[in-house]
Amino acid sequence: MFPAKTDMAASSKPGRNFFRLICLAGVTLLFLSACQPANISETEQTDIAKDSTKSGDADSKDDALAGQTSPFDDMSGTPGVDPLSRLIAPAPPVVGLRAPKDPAKPEPVKIAILLPLSGQAAAVGQDLLNAANMALFDLGNPGVQLMPFDTAGTPRGAESAAAEALVAGAELILGPLFSSSVGTVKPLARERGVNVITFSTDTTVAGEGVYVMGLTVGQQIQRAMEFAYRQGLLKFAVLAPQSAYGDAVINNVTQTSDALNLVLERTVRYPANLPPGSPELHEYAKILGDYARRQRDLAREIAINKEKTDDESKAYVRRLQRLDTFGDVPFEALIIPEGGARLKELASLLSYYDIDPEIVQFIGTGLWEDPSLSAEPALVGGWFSAPSPQKAAGFRSRFASVYGYQPARIASLAYDAMALAGIMAQQPPESRFTRDAIENPDGFTGYDGIFRFPENGVAERGLAVLEVGPKQQMVLEPAPESFAPALN
Repeated sequence: MFPAKTDMAASSKPGRNFFRLICLAGVTLLFLSACQPANISETEQTDIAKDSTKSGDADSKDDALAGQTSPFDDMSGTPGVDPLSRLIAPAPPVVGLRAPKDPAKPEPVKIAILLPLSGQAAAVGQDLLNAANMALFDLGNPGVQLMPFDTAGTPRGAESAAAEALVAGAELILGPLFSSSVGTVKPLARERGVNVITFSTDTTVAGEGVYVMGLTVGQQIQRAMEFAYRQGLLKFAVLAPQSAYGDAVINNVTQTSDALNLVLERTVRYPANLPPGSPELHEYAKILGDYARRQRDLAREIAINKEKTDDESKAYVRRLQRLDTFGDVPFEALIIPEGGARLKELASLLSYYDIDPEIVQFIGTGLWEDPSLSAEPALVGGWFSAPSPQKAAGFRSRFASVYGYQPARIASLAYDAMALAGIMAQQPPESRFTRDAIENPDGFTGYDGIFRFPENGVAERGLAVLEVGPKQQMVLEPAPESFAPALN
């Protein structure tokens, strides 16, 4: 984790000298080591469900780190310290039973991580904790203590975990995972003046010392639509489920359309719980593509030209009779915020009802980050935005080499958050983990690419634009490497 590559000489914001030094000393540190319940919002359900299948035993894999070289060794200042001694954070001290302090030994910098380590999302919570421990190892700083607390995936559990963390002296809180839990953590942390970096994707919980680290659908929509706009596409439509996720997509499509002066021609919503093969889903596809009207237009065009007797008109009628509809749909790009089997079903239906992917550009969200989509011909050529696939693959490979299984997709968020926390921990006590430090406008670089936190608390990210290929996903436009404006 290190600041994104920018020219920082002109800045005077507090904490900037620290980030400049880290940038110069470790501009490639993060990636050298890679040579990725109840009251859960729908967006977060999607995130924790992806890539959650495990193989191998995660409980006995921490010692695999012992054979790896930490890219942060040169910065630790403590050669020879066994990094494994820091992988499993000690339990919070019991009030009233603390051992006498050693005046020669400084207090550790305590960072709490609140995760669902039991309950329905325990497997994903463990992945996030494993990733955070991996980052702690890479930092190589024995003065940083990571303290895990179990939220059980519930708001009440998160509230209890936050209270324990704050009593134990946490200076920064990473997590919780679910937006419903952030609401119970936020007031406790704010009362103690402790900032929170949550893994949630719910932007409504951000602000007042809470920073949303998750990969939000708004970031994905904006990046893909900006790319489409630069390719000359101006008229858009949306086919979205009637769900919180669908609502977020519609809101962000509308905002981006207004910002870029694009035309949102049509929005069609369908019930999210329709069973596969539902006749009702066919009807929504017909509505989106004006199928009935275009059939009538075809019949009218055939009738007009059938009265003509010249050879050219007769040939034209024969061509028309092989069609199902006449004329094109009124939009040039279609945004489909779905994934998996439902996305494949929709794509096939849209093509069947004459919304031709050769004419209409299909655009998706991060749910399209799925290699199996190449098997659906109607999706080949579709666009979506996501973190750099090379860096994501690097994280997964590193994680698997340590723990013996592939992690959930969002596990990289915990690595990046912990690496960021570890870097900030090297600042003086009065400036580490402050809002000025977290909101560094130059940003940071992690396994999920560059990111920075503006004042509103929602991470801005540099994403790549990808295309669904016939065999694999292909990068159309790489992720930016800094937030510096492009020079013309």
